[in-house]
Amino acid sequence: MSPLFTASGVKKSYGGLTVLRGVDLHVEPGEILGLVGANGAGKSTFVDIITGITPANEGEILLGGTRLAGSPSQRAKLGLARTFQHPQLAFEMSLRENIAVGRSTGLLSNWTRTVTAAGQGLLGGCRVNVPAIEKIASELGLKNIDRLAQKVSFGELRLVEVARALMQSPRLLVLDEPFSGVGDSGTSGIIFAIKRVRDSGCAVLLIDHNIDLLVDTVDRMALLSQGRITVEGSVAECMGNAEFRSTYIGVG
Repeated sequence: MSPLFTASGVKKSYGGLTVLRGVDLHVEPGEILGLVGANGAGKSTFVDIITGITPANEGEILLGGTRLAGSPSQRAKLGLARTFQHPQLAFEMSLRENIAVGRSTGLLSNWTRTVTAAGQGLLGGCRVNVPAIEKIASELGLKNIDRLAQKVSFGELRLVEVARALMQSPRLLVLDEPFSGVGDSGTSGIIFAIKRVRDSGCAVLLIDHNIDLLVDTVDRMALLSQGRITVEGSVAECMGNAEFRSTYIGVG
């Protein structure tokens, strides 16, 4: 089976600071890959390159054999969905409306414009597919989704971002620390949703610091260190690797 997502030789520098030195990574259809690394290892930069927020200096990224290029909205049309470390929502809208925006993420050139337009009532996607919205919200443990986003907890905002990404019916789902600030019930809902989309053939790239959650959720792991993928393999292989343990977990 060919990988659904492939990154080859991805490099990124900011002036004299080299962040990524040639990242090679792939994710198979129906696979959850956990990407880990210390703070400052370049995980967020790599995610921003994948999703079109930051350009790479070198390298190629493919989704389903098609080169990913252009704006975030163009990549969304190819089946790419993501969440952010800091939730980006329209706070004057309800949770339901924010989730529905997932159907419209390919309409405008970037996510900020999509959220702004949604808040101004310029996108028609906020009133479509009510059963799908209810189903996703229920699976994630989101209740009372007609509340305004500005009135809910940080953890619930995280869940709304995940729900919005799932509304895109993605081929590749990139989750950037989705468990941060989320309670136990929300965490269980996210894991359930991730595995559901994995079982549908979607590829999932999951970035998080909680090693216990990753071990119980992912199919494979990769360690980003010193600008490269230095360890990659099954959960058992990575947890038994001395470099992985010393670099990421902090034990020999």
